[in-house]
Amino acid sequence: MARQTLVVDASVGVKWFSAVGEAHVPQARAILLDCAFGGINVIVPELFFHEIANALVHKAVISDGQLAEAVTTLCSLDLVLFATNGERLRTAAQLARKARITEYDAYYAVAAIENGCPLVTANPRHQRQDLGCQVIPIEKWQAGAG
Repeated sequence: MARQTLVVDASVGVKWFSAVGEAHVPQARAILLDCAFGGINVIVPELFFHEIANALVHKAVISDGQLAEAVTTLCSLDLVLFATNGERLRTAAQLARKARITEYDAYYAVAAIENGCPLVTANPRHQRQDLGCQVIPIEKWQAGAG
């Protein structure tokens, strides 16, 4: 049986490292565990790493040591990188304009479209079904849901 594949955005990834002020942490961490133990493939664009690091930088409850550990752990995860190229960037820009979302938010949808898999998100702007891919709100995540 093929491993399930999905795209997660930074709104989910932040929950892997900080539960303070975050909802639906168990569902997000279940994705992380499934990825770590080979149950699923998680695809992320390059900007995922920057968005998570930035969010953690601005969480006052996270110490400098915790921040350093989180970034080290983030970089060691077995995530599938969705690289940036001109065609993908153009597609994301067009989708962003059409859907009235940021280009970087649209890039997650482009990753899901191109890989034929769902996008799992806690971002309300993503929780629309007109992005060209299946969107699963994190609160509805269940293993095998894609």
